[in-house]
Amino acid sequence: MPDVFIDSYGARWQDPPPPRYRAAVLGINLTNALLNPPDDPALADVVARQTGQNAAVRDYVLNTPGAARIINDAVHELTALRTAAHGRPVQLLVNCWYGRHRAPAIAEAIGNRMREAGAHVQLTHHHINRPPVPRKHPRLDCPFCRIIHEGAPATIVHEWTDALAIVPRSGGCADGHLLVLPRGHVQDFTTDPVVSATVQLRAAELAAQIGGQWNYLTSCGPDATQTVFHLHAHLVPRTADDGLALPWTHPAREAG
Repeated sequence: MPDVFIDSYGARWQDPPPPRYRAAVLGINLTNALLNPPDDPALADVVARQTGQNAAVRDYVLNTPGAARIINDAVHELTALRTAAHGRPVQLLVNCWYGRHRAPAIAEAIGNRMREAGAHVQLTHHHINRPPVPRKHPRLDCPFCRIIHEGAPATIVHEWTDALAIVPRSGGCADGHLLVLPRGHVQDFTTDPVVSATVQLRAAELAAQIGGQWNYLTSCGPDATQTVFHLHAHLVPRTADDGLALPWTHPAREAG
């Protein structure tokens, strides 16, 4: 029977966290403690399709400044917990944001060290097979990226650390029509649910601050009226007599 359980997982997923055993539990959060995104977008795209069990990714993570200290500290603390537990199992929870790269690589390095010390280790990667992480690098051909990162002309209404609100270049379909954009390049609302949720959060904050009644609309794909392929949400103020129809109003059905 294992006497050390090590579980890696991604904090961004909304699943319940890994089960906790009736034992002493140690946790390591790598989300901000081990920052190592590749600067080269081409390399980042390759890494996104791999995991912490891939040799190149594992070595990249383990050679990140701070990784050796995290591993050494965890082995020391787990060893002390295991000694104090007198045969009862102990558990280590290791998380990063997506659970595909940093957490599995660090968890396996700690597990290997504990096995060398005589522990019986059960290692589980809960989110390593989730979809590859979408990259969010600016794109030169994206008009919204040019506004966000290059200062292209736009009327900016509000800025957050992760998003901004602008007036549509055409003026929009009504006075007060706004677009809320994430700062990272995400194609549409299906690409990264966390970014989509952040955009809706910022739009909700802004609409509540301004007051009134609103439509919140976003699209995925040209057949759904998307023309700029950088996630954006329309905030359209509404009144009873504004005469605006929702985009999916069907003329034939209306006539019928």
